[in-house]
Amino acid sequence: MAGWLARLPVRARLTAWYVVLLAVILAALGSFLLLRLRADLVAEVDKALDAQAAGILTDSESGLDAMPGASVAGLPRGETAAQLLSPSGEVRDRAGAAAPARSLLTPVMLRQVLAGQQVRAEVRSGPNEARYRVLGLRQAGRGAPTVLVVAAPLADVDRSVERLRLLLLVAGPIALLLAGGGGWLLARVALRPVGRMTEQAEAIGADRLHDRVSVPDATDELTRLARTLNGMLDRIERGVVEQRRFVADASHELRTPLAVMRAELEVALRADDPAADASEVLGSAAEEVARMSKIVDDLLTLAHRDENSLELLLAPIDLGEIATEVAGKLRPLAEEGGLQLVVEAPSVPVVADQARLTQVVTNLVDNAVKYTGASGSVRVRVWDEAGGSGLAVTDTGPGIGPEDLPKVFDRFFRLDAARTRARGGSGLGLAICKELVEAHGGRIWAESIPGTGSTFAFTLPAQPPAAVHQPAP
Repeated sequence: MAGWLARLPVRARLTAWYVVLLAVILAALGSFLLLRLRADLVAEVDKALDAQAAGILTDSESGLDAMPGASVAGLPRGETAAQLLSPSGEVRDRAGAAAPARSLLTPVMLRQVLAGQQVRAEVRSGPNEARYRVLGLRQAGRGAPTVLVVAAPLADVDRSVERLRLLLLVAGPIALLLAGGGGWLLARVALRPVGRMTEQAEAIGADRLHDRVSVPDATDELTRLARTLNGMLDRIERGVVEQRRFVADASHELRTPLAVMRAELEVALRADDPAADASEVLGSAAEEVARMSKIVDDLLTLAHRDENSLELLLAPIDLGEIATEVAGKLRPLAEEGGLQLVVEAPSVPVVADQARLTQVVTNLVDNAVKYTGASGSVRVRVWDEAGGSGLAVTDTGPGIGPEDLPKVFDRFFRLDAARTRARGGSGLGLAICKELVEAHGGRIWAESIPGTGSTFAFTLPAQPPAAVHQPAP
């Protein structure tokens, strides 16, 4: 049944489960009412039997056991009955129209009464096997004890119980039908906002990512669902916008060197003697090709990182040694610009990809050298702490404004687009640093005071997380 219901619409399923639950409740309540009604009516019959038995005993002046031939008195005429039994079960006397000639008590009941117990039971008697409620009492006297049995028919009790059962059988389905109709209408009203949100969500496409579903004016699950959908649409829109900007920026970055190469080649081909300028043109073209190759490599690295497929060749390496090697390679560039490059790099062992980590340190130091003016300084510091190892590059350059500081690790972001492009930058260096450090399970950040300088630093854990992707052996 559950599989069949799962294929129905939500409204039908809610109504079906509501009707099934109500049917179970009505069945349980009806059974309780029937049992309770019968128990109460039988209790009233027992009270009447107690009164009748007390009346008979009161009217017997010398006790029933001393009057074996006396007529049992005190019962109204009709279907009620009374018997006076001997210890052997013989009927000594009886009264009432329904009193049979044989004992109303079974031998087991008779023994229980003679043992001093008061017996109440339901028996069948008469040609129609009508049901009776009987009360058996032991009466002790000067002779052998006798047993008094009074009985009352249960026909009225059965009729009342049957009347209630028929009423429940008729009223129950009607109540279920009305409840099912009401549940269907309530489910329709309750799910109307879901239908509206579904229609609005279906209308949102690539050209309408700014649209949102309407949020119901309530504080319930549907409101939470609408807000969750809108939040998801916000994230999708941001992702699409970033992807579009990424493609546009990448196209722009690749178009610039291609245009330079094309222009230089066209000029060289129009010259009177193309062979004379071939060496210079080929050298310039090689530089532009190298620049494009670097951009393509960076884009591939970012793409692998986005797909969580960036492979890292993890091994124990020395972070201080990497910092010293990078500083040694970039020192001529710093000295050419009149900068002082200071390195504080003690031996700090880490587990990382040496090529990727060298790329991070190179990007950070190269940026600091490029952005620091003459007579400035760049300081590279390596440290080792209990929580992990790290490296910081501090410069005395112009600094970064607070409005730009949160964006420095964004892809294709430049503080000075014209100057950076002139120096060969693509706006991907710091974004690459961020992705590579985080791929190692580390953290990278930037601090800056405008007019004073900036610090770029990263930390690596003592051991990379298990989720770091490594190539198969």
